[in-house]
Amino acid sequence: MSAFAVDPVFTPLQWIAFSGFLLTAVLIQFAFSPKRRAIMGRAKFALASAVVATPGIAGVTLVRGAYRAGYLEEGRGFLEANLRSIVWMSGFIFLSQLAVRFAPPMSWLSRDLAHAGKAVWSARLNRWMGRA
Repeated sequence: MSAFAVDPVFTPLQWIAFSGFLLTAVLIQFAFSPKRRAIMGRAKFALASAVVATPGIAGVTLVRGAYRAGYLEEGRGFLEANLRSIVWMSGFIFLSQLAVRFAPPMSWLSRDLAHAGKAVWSARLNRWMGRA
């Protein structure tokens, strides 16, 4: 019982929670970002929002939940299973955010989303400062 690695245990509830949280995050972005949505287009904005939100949501619901369940199934204590699963979750979120930022298909979407946000804030600040 001294090994750090354990086989993760994925459950259907984790996939349902992941899908629900991701859908909620995208719908909130879609509802409350009309200017960015107008700049990028509806479909591209929704896809970019989903790509950017996926690493954090998947890390918490899928990876951490699966490793926590794996450690508990192995016989580890509640606190130890939670602390060890946090390490796996943090590593996954870090590496998947790097992939989203630098891997070509996803990086184009995240870059376009960031540029749309900068354009919105630039126009907003110019309007507030009386430059527009």
